[in-house]
Amino acid sequence: MSRTPIAAFVVFLATATALSAQDVEYSRALERAQERRPATLTSTARIAPASEPGVPLVLHGRIVNADGSAAAGAVVFAYHTDRTGRYDRREAGPHSWRLKGWARADREGRFTFETIRPGSYPSGAEPAHVHFAAFLPCGKRYHAGGVEFADDPLVTRARRERGARDAFEPVRPVRWEGETQHVDFALKIVPRQAF
Repeated sequence: MSRTPIAAFVVFLATATALSAQDVEYSRALERAQERRPATLTSTARIAPASEPGVPLVLHGRIVNADGSAAAGAVVFAYHTDRTGRYDRREAGPHSWRLKGWARADREGRFTFETIRPGSYPSGAEPAHVHFAAFLPCGKRYHAGGVEFADDPLVTRARRERGARDAFEPVRPVRWEGETQHVDFALKIVPRQAF
């Protein structure tokens, strides 16, 4: 039986390193999610269906390689919580990431996700955020960071200030266009974040 590259990676992690059970479960969940990746991707995609309750949000992203060049053709995987701060329905088990999507970066590394504004975790201890992973055409995979929202009261002033100075910091300003929020952000491939 042949294994997908991610499955082989999970087996390697489980046997060759002393990772926590949570790390192994995350890797398995990422593999399951990628098995559901649509065959055809464009630079614009949805995370939450249009019927999902919540404030409409459009994420305008750009992904670049470590040297700053556009990561053209990269598949960007995104997931986040619903407006109540939950990733999963109880019956689906952990790490099912109900709200997830994939987009393929264009020649300039640009992509867009239409979704809803995620909620912070029910504990109220973590700012609302969106997670990203990048799958490059050469077959390499990277954790690509995330986006947080500068208007979130759980984001510290110091983190907002860092975000204002550096386009690659996760805390980004939010602008309203009618009833929809918009966020511009940039992701950078960092070699040490390969998985």
